[in-house]
Amino acid sequence: MCLNYRIRVLCCRPNPDCVQTITPTTSPTTTISTGTSSSTTPTLSVTSSTMSTIFSTSTSISTPCFCKIGNNIYSPGELIYSTMDSDGCRFYARCSETCTIERYTGDCNFTTPVTTTSPQTPTIITSRPTLPPGCVSSTHPPLQPGQKFKLSNCTELICEGNNKVVVNQTVCPPVKEITCANKYPAILVPDENGCCYHYECQCVCSGWGDPHYITFDGTYYTFLENCTYVLVKQIVPKFDNFRVHIENYYCDSKDGLSCPKSIIIFYKSATVKLTRELLNGMMTNVMYFNNKIVQPGFHKDGIYFSTLGINMIVEIPEIGATITFSGLIFSVKLPYSKFGNNTEGQCGTCTNNKRDECRLPSGKIISSCPQMAHHWLVGNDTSCSGVPTPPIVTTPPARPQCHVPELCKLIISKVFAECHDVIPPEPFYKGCVFDGCRITDESMQCSSLEIYATECAARGVCIDWRGKTNNTCPYNCPANMVYKPCGSINPATCSQSFVDHPGYGVTEGCFCPEGETLLSEDSNTCVSECSCREPNGIPRWPGEKWTKNCQECVCDRSTLRVHCTKHECPLPQQVSCSEPGYMPVQTQIPEDPCCTRTECYCNTSLCPEVTHQCFEGQEVITVIQPGKCCPTFECRHGCVVNETYYAPGTVIPSGPCESCTCSRSSYSGRQKFAVKCQPVTCDTYCPVGYKYTEEPGKCCGTCKAEACIVVMEDGTTHVLKVGKFWSPPGNNCTTYTCEKYNGQFMTVISKKSCPAFNPDLCEPDNIQLSDDGCCRVCSIPPSGCKKHNTSTVIKYQGCVSAPVEMTYCEGSCDAYSKYSQEANMMEHKCSCCQEIQTSIRKVTLTCSDGTYLDHSYTYVDQCSCVGAECVPQDIANQQQQTGKI
Repeated sequence: MCLNYRIRVLCCRPNPDCVQTITPTTSPTTTISTGTSSSTTPTLSVTSSTMSTIFSTSTSISTPCFCKIGNNIYSPGELIYSTMDSDGCRFYARCSETCTIERYTGDCNFTTPVTTTSPQTPTIITSRPTLPPGCVSSTHPPLQPGQKFKLSNCTELICEGNNKVVVNQTVCPPVKEITCANKYPAILVPDENGCCYHYECQCVCSGWGDPHYITFDGTYYTFLENCTYVLVKQIVPKFDNFRVHIENYYCDSKDGLSCPKSIIIFYKSATVKLTRELLNGMMTNVMYFNNKIVQPGFHKDGIYFSTLGINMIVEIPEIGATITFSGLIFSVKLPYSKFGNNTEGQCGTCTNNKRDECRLPSGKIISSCPQMAHHWLVGNDTSCSGVPTPPIVTTPPARPQCHVPELCKLIISKVFAECHDVIPPEPFYKGCVFDGCRITDESMQCSSLEIYATECAARGVCIDWRGKTNNTCPYNCPANMVYKPCGSINPATCSQSFVDHPGYGVTEGCFCPEGETLLSEDSNTCVSECSCREPNGIPRWPGEKWTKNCQECVCDRSTLRVHCTKHECPLPQQVSCSEPGYMPVQTQIPEDPCCTRTECYCNTSLCPEVTHQCFEGQEVITVIQPGKCCPTFECRHGCVVNETYYAPGTVIPSGPCESCTCSRSSYSGRQKFAVKCQPVTCDTYCPVGYKYTEEPGKCCGTCKAEACIVVMEDGTTHVLKVGKFWSPPGNNCTTYTCEKYNGQFMTVISKKSCPAFNPDLCEPDNIQLSDDGCCRVCSIPPSGCKKHNTSTVIKYQGCVSAPVEMTYCEGSCDAYSKYSQEANMMEHKCSCCQEIQTSIRKVTLTCSDGTYLDHSYTYVDQCSCVGAECVPQDIANQQQQTGKI
């Protein structure tokens, strides 16, 4: 079992390149039980070591190496995966420079959860924590008994309770090899559950040249018309209105040869068109979305646009569709699991059966696919003009016998030999010969070699063929880029909106030199680092904006260059400082330090001089009004005591038993204030439980507690002296007591918890309350003398018996001690519970040496109270000391 998902996929999944037989086994079940404590949480410890697995690839001087895992291809130095499992351990792998897969195990981050304890209150009964009935672990969420949790695609946990889980592993059926009609290798795909795998044929339809078609099931044919036709259409619409059309045009009017002009894709409410148009004097790839030109990286309504070399790519991940077009070459790839047995059109039926490939719109199957292709004409197509009329000649020249062009021979030569077993070369060879014998332009032959090499590269087989064409099929790159016949389909870019192509394999194209990175997917600019650099060397991220030296700067995403412009300040506003004492000052704007604004600042030295006089007993004060700079002066009324001014109504410090305030006086006609004092009246009332106490040096005393105050839920109070106990009426199980600590009175509450009591197990007359009146108890009277049975083992002289029945006497008997008036002394009556009838029983003992021994013991048959002599306690003690008892 592989604990890490990545390791399971890359190590444990069957290799599609190997033939193997899998024997079905029973479902393995693993039970994991983890213990819990108050300070630890159960964890699963996984120990792993660094591993290195070598995948051999055939290399030559002209063919660079790469790493291949299943159907995935990785260039040297490329990161294959980096992930972390549920235990916090990191796993990653890289493709080395020698094309070996190097796997590494990083550090594991384990954390110990902090244990918390609940505060306890002082009660007589304390509770102990119990284990939860479900399953709790750091590797999965809390589960209830019977609840399931999917740990991975192939592993399921089932909680049995008491922190015990059962691990069930999915058992996959044997993987069966299949043969595909189109001779493409079958691919290994996961089932719906993502755990098990099965082989599936690839639905790939391609076309090139003038034009040649290879249907989904591998049928090759040539079709020469210039109209718009249906390439792919669903027989039963399952995925909205998905369909693909092709628009042809006559690229050689003399021979009536046609070439693909545009690929049109319909999905949901969107219409996509891939074509080539003359822009700025050059034929350029153009992509349309709903009649608007879009750039690589655009996506909307589940449709993604990108480019790869000279190819335009449209991907619809929701249905797994990929459509490419380069001007002369097109390709439609669909998953068999979604479109198998449900396609029609010029691309065929995708049924893994060539016999039903030539299907008409009516559903009828015919034998000729070129004849079938005529029937898929799109109605109301105004671009159809028929085959152009060739110029009239009096004597038609005799067509010379066609020899196989040298370029076409490359397809079946050793140059492509590595790919012959992966993709059959015959259709591409036939198409190349067809073009070479009818069109003098050798570039049309290059399209057959190019599409064959492209299909090979998509399956991990790199063919460096252009150098073998004597520069007939060049691939021109800008001066700052280099050509690679087998580069990564996802080259690294500086763009954050990088489109990751979900396909696999390698591709030819123009790539950045070693040590440089592509600026963006739709550019041909290579940079040494994905950031801008300021003149002082500070790096800036693409799109980042900043202000420096009062200039607005930005790191241009398209060029990775810093562009700066002068910071623009807002127009200054006219400010008038007309108030006395204010003067205009230029200040820096805090939120915009590069700009200034005019503000009015207060300068008291500019205020006019003002003199003010007050009457006797008044004070001159300076008043600053809000929003004013220069002060104003006012005469303030009040009282002056010990050279200290007190406002009217203010309390003036005085003796402890009087209260003085500054009050208005009616002594004169004008307003005047004087100090008035009144004696202080003490409040001697104290609430229940408190006592009024006078304090030395103070006029009035305070209320001090002298007992504990118990406040009940109904609002009633009870005063409780220190050391006293009290229980509320009707609640003998709760006791209150008052204690005093450091001069503070504290009420201590004790609550008694009664033991479990079942009245059904006690006679009603025996049910009583405990001595404190809190709990019900069963008072059982002493039982009378009777025989009791027990089972025991008899041991004698090293021999042992089997368990035998043994009896004994137990119980109370009548006894008393009372004064007798007649005898003038104490009378005593004593009786003991003892045997009155016995018998001898025999038993066989087994000895350690294997022998047997017969033994007899006394068996009590009947018990009764038997009279006995009553001995006083002091005499009994003396007899016991002398050994008489």
